Amino acid sequence: MSHSATTHPFSVPRYDQRSEPVDLLVTQYPDASPVKQLSLADFADTQALHCAVLARLELARCGLRLELRGDEAFIWPLQALARAAGLDDEEIILSHVPGNRQVFCVHCARCQPAGSSASLTCAHCGVQLEVRRHFSQRLGAYLGVCADAEQPYGEVRP
Repeated sequence: MSHSATTHPFSVPRYDQRSEPVDLLVTQYPDASPVKQLSLADFADTQALHCAVLARLELARCGLRLELRGDEAFIWPLQALARAAGLDDEEIILSHVPGNRQVFCVHCARCQPAGSSASLTCAHCGVQLEVRRHFSQRLGAYLGVCADAEQPYGEVRP
């Protein structure tokens, strides 16, 4: 295994640092940009933002350049929305800023928001999870597995 594989495994997303012109910028935080922009701050919630993005994508022409800027919990659902609307990966620029991420619990098969901590308790099933450095682009989430195999469901030991 190469040194770069150990410092940045294949299963963890890499974010482009390219600065290409874009046609539409979707940001988690307000940004001073001359590009047509949709910002989460301008909408009631993420669902309203997703609807506005989808409406813009439905009117878009071939070759649209879309930049999604925010933390992983923000950009990956939008990336899935853009892909479902017909954009290719080459048309989507993901600009990552540190913040929240999604973690998928393998025990109850549900995603939940999380910070950058290496462990957390599943909000749905109560299992203490270790967050692995494995990312599912389909789910937009990191893999959370039981942190203690001797206590898979958090029960008290005798």
